[in-house]
Amino acid sequence: MYDQKIKSTLDLAGDYYQSAEEELLKPAEDIVPYLVCRNAYRAIQNYLTGFLMNHDLKANPGITLKEILLDCRNYDSRFSNLHLDLLYDAHENEDVWMDLDIANQFMKLANQTKQLVVQN
Repeated sequence: MYDQKIKSTLDLAGDYYQSAEEELLKPAEDIVPYLVCRNAYRAIQNYLTGFLMNHDLKANPGITLKEILLDCRNYDSRFSNLHLDLLYDAHENEDVWMDLDIANQFMKLANQTKQLVVQN
């Protein structure tokens, strides 16, 4: 049962990642940066949560992304090179999610997170 929850969380992360990636493949004038940012953020959150769950660490509901990353860093030092500061600020003020440059940065962070989680 717990293995299924881990798989489901990581699959959901992959779905969010793919949605963000597909949005960025559109012609520039058709891209909705908000959708890229929202989906990349959720992908990161689910990848990190899935990582914790996969290593028998609790990922309590309501825990912030900053706390999730700290837990990942405490378990595996490779996460110390993942800096999500941009996401902490942006989550408080979603207006910045309307910028295509920010959307590309979110996607870069989602890709870095995915690589850390998937290679483990």
